[in-house]
Order: sequence, then structure tokens, then C-alpha cells
Amino acid sequence: MERMTGGRWWSIYALLFLPLVGLADDHSHSRIAHGAWLRSASAGFGYTAPERGFRLRSRTGTNLTHDNHYLFGPSAIPLESGTGYYQNQDILMHSAYFAPVEGLTFGAGVQAWSLITLSAQGSHGPMFHFRVNASTEVGSGFHAGGFVMGARIGHDYELSDEVRVPTMLGMGGAQATFGGDPVNVTLTVGATAYDGGFSEGPLFGLAALWHISEKVAFITENWHVPLGSGEYRLYSYGARYTHRTMAFDAAFAVNDELTEFFFLGVPVLGFSLQL
Repeated sequence: MERMTGGRWWSIYALLFLPLVGLADDHSHSRIAHGAWLRSASAGFGYTAPERGFRLRSRTGTNLTHDNHYLFGPSAIPLESGTGYYQNQDILMHSAYFAPVEGLTFGAGVQAWSLITLSAQGSHGPMFHFRVNASTEVGSGFHAGGFVMGARIGHDYELSDEVRVPTMLGMGGAQATFGGDPVNVTLTVGATAYDGGFSEGPLFGLAALWHISEKVAFITENWHVPLGSGEYRLYSYGARYTHRTMAFDAAFAVNDELTEFFFLGVPVLGFSLQL
């Protein structure tokens, strides 16, 4: 078993924390114009009809999918029927998600470098994941859902003396998303499973997206991941710029180990395209 150091971090980081949770979703309301957005913000999470001429979300006439997924995982707001998105993270991770019907989404992804290193010593095959999610609107400004995910890591890694990342890993949990435009917050509670049993302790996630302008949003996403008898924590913060069907992320993922690499954490560069 190998200790996770240096460049090896990128492989497990790209697989585990990009597609970590439930449904990658589309918003159920149109993006409101900047003036209307300010009025909506002052009224809490209430919805205000968009002003004419500011509807940039051209494909479906509704808000961009990218307002509803975070740096690594999504919210519980469902994709519209027949829509989806492609996501790339740090060049390494390629994923796609699609909703055949509203409220049910299927997705999968592969880590590109693992395809190149299939012949390397210790490789157990390509790194990939699949995910199935279901969610619905429970009330105004409140969505709930759940997910199951399976991942093949390709190597056995040690993140610390107590924490081992297995070759095969399963995750599942429930999600609740509060709010909408211009702010939404998602809480995730679940569990991880491998080696025929469940890890000790629950899986926790807390993420938020806040539009500080029509096209620019602040994003934070934070995870507590149980792995065997140990645990792993990852925090992230950054910004997203959206333009029509595209979104660009610039952020940092940070914890005690990653600050040894750089005091701000590991850079996270992402690109998403609405399908």
C-alpha cells in the first residue's frame, strides 16, 4: 500500500471529491436580473420574476445548471427532464450527468490519467465512478433528495496512518437544499461502505453558493468523510463565473495535509458545459 504524497494526491482528489454527492441539478427558476436580485436578497430566499432582457440562460429558458452544483458535488434541486451537463476538473476528471425525467439523474465519470497508467505496478484498472440521484421540491425554497454512488479507485492509498482509501468504495446519503436565488445551501448526511461493511461515523457535507453579481458567485464546499476507523476532512472555497451554458471555477481545496503543498491549499480549476 502506498502513502499519498505529492502528485499522487491528484488522482484520489479528482475521483473522490469531484463526484462525492448526490444529484447534479438544474435550478427550477430563471435567473433574475441584477436589480431584481438585490430586491430578492433583501427579502430572504424569496423568488422575484426576472426583468425582461436579462435572461442569459438560453438553452432551456431556466436558470443554468451551474448555479445548482458546487465545486465537487451538487445540490438537491433537480435537473429538468432531458437536460444534463459535462464537467471537467483539473483536466484529470471527466464526468457527465443526465436527467431522463425531472427528479432522477444518472451520471458517471472517469479519471483520464488512470487510463494512461493502466500498466503501472499496483494498478487495479481505471478510476471511475457512477451515481444515481433522486430529488424533489418539498416546499418553497426547500428541496430534498438522496443518492447512491460507487467508485473504483484503482490503487490502495493511505491518507494517514489511520485512514486508508480502498480500491472499491460506496457512498450514499440524503440531501436537503435551502434557498434558491441568489443563495442556496446544501446539507448532506450519509455513510461510506467498503470491504463488506460500513465505516465508523457518518458522512457530512455542507456547501453554499452565493451570487454576488449576475455572473459571479462565491462557492464553498466542505466534507467530513469516514474511511474505516479514521476520517478525512476537506474544505474548499472559490469563485465561479458563468456565461450562458458555460461555467468556470477557480478555487482552493484545503486541509492540514494540503497546506503543506501550498498555504492556500491545492488549486481547483473547473469547467462545466450545459448539455
